[in-house]
Amino acid sequence: MGFKETVFNFAEKVGDTVDKGINMGKESYNKMSEKSRIKKEINRLNTEINNIFVSVGRKLYTEDRENERFKTVFGDVASKESEIAELKNQLSILEGAVSCPSCGAVVQKDDAVCPTCGANIVVEPQNAEVEIVEAEKVSFCSQCGTKLDDNAKFCNQCGNKVAD
Repeated sequence: MGFKETVFNFAEKVGDTVDKGINMGKESYNKMSEKSRIKKEINRLNTEINNIFVSVGRKLYTEDRENERFKTVFGDVASKESEIAELKNQLSILEGAVSCPSCGAVVQKDDAVCPTCGANIVVEPQNAEVEIVEAEKVSFCSQCGTKLDDNAKFCNQCGNKVAD
């Protein structure tokens, strides 16, 4: 066997090895892709199951709050709902709403009557204290317009003499 045949045999073996590697890579990629698809489908189905459980729990809560088996859990839910309602009231007040002086319900600041109890809403204007502040004397250079220090005799930018 000559040199030429040896080189061709070597090249053929290298080519076969590269083809095997490529095929193994394709198989590995296809397997990984299929595993990913299956995991995604499992997650989607688990999400649907969890949504069903949430729906069933919400339905049971709204239809049978006095159920003895779930009284503790339902009590926790009611407590959290109460906390949320109070936080929403606080948020509304921070956004400009007011509390009804009669029943405490949150009322829009422009409402004349409470929609919950019918009481008249009187919004008293806020007493704003006015602070009088003496204006600071500010001088600027007549040459370049730079703000001058209080005791400056000359401008620190252009050297212009400051008028008294």
